[in-house]
Amino acid sequence: MKNNRTWITPVALGAALVILLVGALLIYNHFESKTADTPGGSSAETTTTAETTSTPEATSTAPTDEVSGGTENTGEATGGNTGIPGVASTATQAAPDFTMTDINGTPVALSSFKGLPTIMNFWASWCAPCRDELDAFQKMYDTYGTRVNFVMLNVGGQGDTVASVQKFCKDHGYTFPLYFDESGDGTTLFGVTGVPETVFLNAQGLSYGKIVGGMPQSMLAQGMQLLTK
Repeated sequence: MKNNRTWITPVALGAALVILLVGALLIYNHFESKTADTPGGSSAETTTTAETTSTPEATSTAPTDEVSGGTENTGEATGGNTGIPGVASTATQAAPDFTMTDINGTPVALSSFKGLPTIMNFWASWCAPCRDELDAFQKMYDTYGTRVNFVMLNVGGQGDTVASVQKFCKDHGYTFPLYFDESGDGTTLFGVTGVPETVFLNAQGLSYGKIVGGMPQSMLAQGMQLLTK
């Protein structure tokens, strides 16, 4: 009888240990399941952090640049907010001097126009974009001609001569001053690669920059306001 009791005791202890282990495992699984379902758990925190991080990045990389049509920015002047591509709000670069001729064949140096701001337009009568903006130049000349030098510089070519250009302007009622770049020095020194091109100079002969290509009357009016500010 004593030997039977000795054998039963270890068996009972083993069974009790098994029961304790099973109970502990069930309790652990129960609490682990509740933690995973809680909104403040680690999975929810990871998702929130990713969303918070991605939002500012998407905002900062949103496109903001707009492309201006009708005029090419030459990159020669980019400062200021003039609203005119290629033209800065401050004139800082000395314009190169050269000699042109007037309708009488008299030599005229660009530097002789110092004392008043100057607008110089490289153009030709055979150039369609040039012809499109000549009416606007005439209107600006009628308004600002006593305060701004207008140098309407014909580049010649394709039949443009002093006589033919004078006739063209007379036929269209243009009275702005005509000059001729017969030597080609003006187009070379100002890097003119095509017409029209328009240069804005202050009264000291410093350049605000230039516009490459035709421009609407509203943009030309902005240029005149810059010159007379």
